[in-house]
Amino acid sequence: ILFNVIGSILLASFIFLPVAGGAEQKGAEESVKRMNSALLESMKRGDEIGFRGRHKLLSPVIRDVFALPFMGEVTLGRYWKGLSPEQRKLFLDTYTDWTISSYAGNFDSYSGEKFEIQGGEESRGDNVAVVSNLVRPNEDNIDFYYTLRRFQDKWRIVDIRIEGVSQLALTRAQFVSVMKKTGFDGLIASLHEKISLLKNKNKSGK
Repeated sequence: ILFNVIGSILLASFIFLPVAGGAEQKGAEESVKRMNSALLESMKRGDEIGFRGRHKLLSPVIRDVFALPFMGEVTLGRYWKGLSPEQRKLFLDTYTDWTISSYAGNFDSYSGEKFEIQGGEESRGDNVAVVSNLVRPNEDNIDFYYTLRRFQDKWRIVDIRIEGVSQLALTRAQFVSVMKKTGFDGLIASLHEKISLLKNKNKSGK
């Protein structure tokens, strides 16, 4: 599978406490399992359906299992409060497209991989952690530590830690830096450029 997990899936860190999750944990695991299933289908059908097909396949799942509005607001830090309603909508639309494109552009081929839910731990408050392993033949496994939060009685992903790195915190550091240097228009332009690169990653994407 051809993707840079840490660099390409750039999705607030949480301290995890070893407490049993029970029924709540099961509900959170179902959201992760749904995401895993969609990613696996995207990988298996990668060449067949191309980038656009993978984007279309993953879009409804990612929009449903991720708390994208919450995550988008977090990534802008203090800059979020200074945006107009129109700017907020434009940013969230672009952020959502970039998130989906990142998965569509990187989970694009299959070499016998599979996902396994290892279990998880309930963290402070309403947050729950679910550990999912990407098992790769002849390669080291990759552990995804998903953090989920309950939004209107539904568990949604708010962060992923890979090799101890919070993807949401990493994205926030990058976005805040761009906002400081080039402002809102510069950030939007940067995201559009990243999306374009993902679309053109291979010529089979249609």
